[in-house]
Amino acid sequence: MLPYKIITAVSTEPVSLADVKLHLRLTDDTTDDPLITSLIERARLYCESYTGRAFASQTLEAYLNCWPSEIELPMPPLTSVTSVKYTNSAGTETTMTETTQYLVDTDSDVGRIVLPYGVSWPSFTPYPVNPIKIRFVTGYTATPEPLKQALLLMIGNWYENREDAAEITGGKMAKISFSAAALMAQYRVRWL
Repeated sequence: MLPYKIITAVSTEPVSLADVKLHLRLTDDTTDDPLITSLIERARLYCESYTGRAFASQTLEAYLNCWPSEIELPMPPLTSVTSVKYTNSAGTETTMTETTQYLVDTDSDVGRIVLPYGVSWPSFTPYPVNPIKIRFVTGYTATPEPLKQALLLMIGNWYENREDAAEITGGKMAKISFSAAALMAQYRVRWL
């Protein structure tokens, strides 16, 4: 999988505070709203890492050191590619043109970038650090219900067992219920 960073983070979580409070049967109590809001984001991030998928729309940038035959982009589902750029050893950045220099496949399970027939990747002496950068938009516009249910189960477990939620803050692997794992199993990308 390609290394990447988040350029534009998720603006709307796949489950709302109201959804989680209904699941927890806390509809009238606002005392724990900040905690629950934090658990929503932490559960999404954990589940995205577990499945290798983006649960909500976000913009990412992936990096390559050289051109492969095709480029599979991390964190499906791929919505669109914003840009493909490469930087030569002199520091000159060049932006490639979609449809004439590369094609984007958003229909496959894992989105990818391929070459049109008869076209080759540009030949260049690469810049020493991250010479090829691909900026793209990924994530579900409507998160599948099994993934939402997995989030609710994890948030509910972490709300009731706060020491489990504290483990993810410390960088340790948090406990994940069999039910949540089963709901997410069919969505895990093949390289995990």
